[in-house]
Amino acid sequence: MTESFVAECEQGAADAWRAYRHHPWIEAMAAGELPVEKFVSFQVNDAPYIVDLHRTLALGVAKAPPGSAWTKAATTVLDDVWVLNEIQAKQELLDELGYTETLRIDPGRYTPAREAYANHLVRTALEGDIGDIASALLPCAMFTKVIGERFRGVRIDGPAPYQKWADIYVQRAVHRMAEAHAAMMEARARATDEAGRARMKLLYLRSVQHQVDVFDSAWHLEVDWPGTVRDEEAAA
Repeated sequence: MTESFVAECEQGAADAWRAYRHHPWIEAMAAGELPVEKFVSFQVNDAPYIVDLHRTLALGVAKAPPGSAWTKAATTVLDDVWVLNEIQAKQELLDELGYTETLRIDPGRYTPAREAYANHLVRTALEGDIGDIASALLPCAMFTKVIGERFRGVRIDGPAPYQKWADIYVQRAVHRMAEAHAAMMEARARATDEAGRARMKLLYLRSVQHQVDVFDSAWHLEVDWPGTVRDEEAAA
């Protein structure tokens, strides 16, 4: 085992990480060329996912060592950044862009890519131990680097909500959560066997790829299940 298990996981997922960090959606935002509809698509389809992300954290609290740094970070996120606060922040950004629908967080709103990611997280939380859970969650928490560090102190050309959204990942408690995921992965990697470490690496890799897939979905605007009737179409 290398000195840093997290670095080993990142190296094993290098191709997926490259696709995640430099996804066309992110590069377009950096260049001031991201179409509003693609920004909106990502935010709308992120809303129901937030529920299962928080559900995964809550299940992790039940499995983490009592009083651990991971538990403290997770409960802070669940307390200070609870679902309704997350959704309200997104709703305000979209309202500013002229989006007229109320964000939905029910499972019926899931798109294929988002549902796949959420199912991966919740299943890991139900079946795995805290090392598995931290491994599956870290790539999402790494928005602190993919978005937060990338756009820290950078003026983003385009509608003001782009900048406001990026700034969330500079300031939010998710920074402490990312550090706690990494620390828990290191601790569990030392305590488990090779099979356990291999499982954690696979869960981590799959989460990175799921991140790529949800950005793909928003970038290509391929977000609906076949036969889906949109709210505005049903009202017509």
